[in-house]
Amino acid sequence: MNLKTKRQHFFYSISIGVTISAIIMILLFLAIDTIENKDNQRQRLEVLERFLRYQSRAEATINESINLLEGYMTYIKINPDISEEDSNKYLEDLLSQKETLIRNIGIMEDTTIIWNYPKEGNDKVIGIDLTAIPSQRDDILKVKVTSRRLFIGPVNLVQGGVGFIARLPIIIDGDYWGQTSIVLDGDKYLEYMDTIAEESKLNVAIYNMEDFPMKSFHGDSEIIDRDGLVLNIEILNNKWKVVIEPLQGWQKNKTMIWAFRGLSILISLIIGAFILMIFNTRYQLNYQAMNDQLTGLNNRYFLEYYYQTILKKAEANNEFIGLFLIDINHFKAINDNYGHKVGDLVLIEFAKRIQAIGINKKRGFRIGGDEFLILVSNIDKLQDLEYAFRIIRAETLFRFKHQDIDIEVVPSIGLATYPIDGETLERIMNVADSRMYEEKRLTK
Repeated sequence: MNLKTKRQHFFYSISIGVTISAIIMILLFLAIDTIENKDNQRQRLEVLERFLRYQSRAEATINESINLLEGYMTYIKINPDISEEDSNKYLEDLLSQKETLIRNIGIMEDTTIIWNYPKEGNDKVIGIDLTAIPSQRDDILKVKVTSRRLFIGPVNLVQGGVGFIARLPIIIDGDYWGQTSIVLDGDKYLEYMDTIAEESKLNVAIYNMEDFPMKSFHGDSEIIDRDGLVLNIEILNNKWKVVIEPLQGWQKNKTMIWAFRGLSILISLIIGAFILMIFNTRYQLNYQAMNDQLTGLNNRYFLEYYYQTILKKAEANNEFIGLFLIDINHFKAINDNYGHKVGDLVLIEFAKRIQAIGINKKRGFRIGGDEFLILVSNIDKLQDLEYAFRIIRAETLFRFKHQDIDIEVVPSIGLATYPIDGETLERIMNVADSRMYEEKRLTK
């Protein structure tokens, strides 16, 4: 054995010894951490269970107040020409049925207040277009434009105290008619939140999303520094960040275990590493079998399996499937003029754009060369496929720039539809292929 071999053997032996010693030490500390983590996890699961009860009651309290008005909104939809007197009487009867957080209710036709309940103390704002008030303009227009509910708060009320405001659109015959503005008693609600937090044995801090984690609007903001759990409460379309901990804080139980059998630990590590290697190898093999290595899109092998999967659902639900076959025009010229490396970069960018297309139930494939395929399922109306066609064309028509290279990438697209153009994948692909090449011929 020469000197070089001896040195190699020495360093190899040292590395093995250090590695095994390090592994055993790490495993011992991991065992201690595991015990601590299990205890922490147990505490967190208990706290999470309490929070779920807290969350349910917190959300239900506001939702009950808001849902109480659903009947009123339906009443307005049926009777858009209702008088103020009838409106107030309906609300008076409705709100007398159950105690709620509601302080007052405003009804707007378009963006102008036409009624306020109760009228006393609120009649001065009747006839005011709230879009003329800068502090309220954005919220009013957001509800009008999106037809989505909006929940705001807490806000300081002119009448005194704190309130939460819910704005609900009124849609009649599919068109925006106006909106309901509901002011909820914030002081009463936050007091109730404190009560249910205490009953749930929780310390709670509540944040508006935009203020998290700097400033809570209610509760002890230092909870987050004490490893508090960060969760969400959702009111209408608004989310609050909620940080919680047990009422008495987290219990730290230090459990140290130092006696382990080294050989058992080592065997466990070897078995674990071996199993990990097997799973990793299988994963890599499966990934390579189902995905294109250049672009990361699914390949032709996976296409048949995926099509059969969505076909069963489409048959059961009487839905359409759209198959978009896409080819890059003059791609050979790109390879010839700029080289295959640039051609590969174009394909990669093209695949990224396919992956980024914002269409539900869409999956992209590279089926060879510069040919790509997109399957879109869960389609109830053919118009949705026409819309998808426009989106796909817009996303795959682009300029590719790399260093001093500037290439216009133009796709040809053929769309075929199950079951109109066929039922088998082969048949639908043939139809899409014919339409794609017809488009390519027309654009030459």
